[in-house]
Amino acid sequence: MEVANTLAEWDSSRFLKGPPTEKFRDNLHADKYYITAWSNAGFTNQFMSYVNMIFLGIISQRVPIIPPFGPDHHISYDAGALPFGRIFNLTRARKEMHQPLLEWLDVKHLPSATSVEPPQALEREQLGCWSGRHENDPRPSRVKSVVDNIRLDISYTRAPRQARHNPDDGQDDFLEFNSVVRYIFPRSPLPPPNGHYPLMEASPLGHKLPPDEQMTCFDHLYYATSSPELYEWRFSWSPAWNFVGTHLHFTDDLVTLVKDYLRRVFSRTEDDTIPPFIAIHMRRGDFARQCYDTPGNCLIPLGTFERKVNAMKQEIRDKNNIEITQVLVIADEKDPDFWDEVREIGWVHFDHMAEGTEERYGEWYPPIVDIVAQSMASGFIGTEDSTFSLVSSRRVEDWNKGPAILIARPDRQESDFNSKRPSRNA
Repeated sequence: MEVANTLAEWDSSRFLKGPPTEKFRDNLHADKYYITAWSNAGFTNQFMSYVNMIFLGIISQRVPIIPPFGPDHHISYDAGALPFGRIFNLTRARKEMHQPLLEWLDVKHLPSATSVEPPQALEREQLGCWSGRHENDPRPSRVKSVVDNIRLDISYTRAPRQARHNPDDGQDDFLEFNSVVRYIFPRSPLPPPNGHYPLMEASPLGHKLPPDEQMTCFDHLYYATSSPELYEWRFSWSPAWNFVGTHLHFTDDLVTLVKDYLRRVFSRTEDDTIPPFIAIHMRRGDFARQCYDTPGNCLIPLGTFERKVNAMKQEIRDKNNIEITQVLVIADEKDPDFWDEVREIGWVHFDHMAEGTEERYGEWYPPIVDIVAQSMASGFIGTEDSTFSLVSSRRVEDWNKGPAILIARPDRQESDFNSKRPSRNA
């Protein structure tokens, strides 16, 4: 009892009955309420979705249970799931936020933290969840990899129309945080019209459950906003970022690993400090195909980045009296001629093939190493419309007090985060 009294109010052990149990419900306190959600797409979009879920948990007085990242987009299914706490320092986040943050592997015994193999039907637990799909989309988002990892069988009910950013628009993707709270708040939420919500889709095993009261859950929360603005992560005042995302620093082990990458790429010894540097993210691969009528014109020329780097070096010199001599480039570009041009400018990049990053750490880690490295920069220059760039910009601004800009195509206006001008496009 004395040990329990020394625990912080947000310590995870206060919100579970004990170690992971075979059935998640057996580990939940009857007088507490929880929230979870799944997500697909790339790593950064999944991160944003989980941050939105945590924020919704805070304002609805529910304990967030964070699932793993599921393989999708650039990550093959064979890579398996990636536990959130392997990448982000949840101990630090709990202390900074004064909020409980659980993972599914804390709640429920999982044979493997990374397996996405389908379990047997009898190993699945039934759960009724909300779907964030818009009114004209007939089906929920079934994130098979994550749901199989935590061994659930889910029925879906569409989120109420009045929880949407624009209830009159059947194509509106966005839920509004405060409007959703009315329907999931633990004490006296708004009742459903006519006494029940219509089922959107039965579970794969044929069950037809309404949204769970104790464990509220969503198929995704990427499209969520607190204001008239859409994609509000673009803005400096984004509540989900400021109340949650900025507190999710990387684990100490991951930071140590990436510092070694930086020492090698900057030709430093293991005892040297890492020099201040500017990080650039150039989104090229899929962006090159966005202008179907003029292929290649969607790509921002290297010369544009070079001019921005020179201006940012001067800004950092004037503001902080720091001389930047190193520039790290991250890009999803396969053309060797492009990388030859980068080297001719005098910039460097990680060669994950030569480093053996995937072979040593797994398929998830090349982009994760890139993301962590970007977060350590003294200044950041990214690509407009890329969430990979957007979130890195936020980290450099908040964590390092450095300048950050996103460069747009020539026909668009770029975002300058220092002047708080948002992008005009999501």
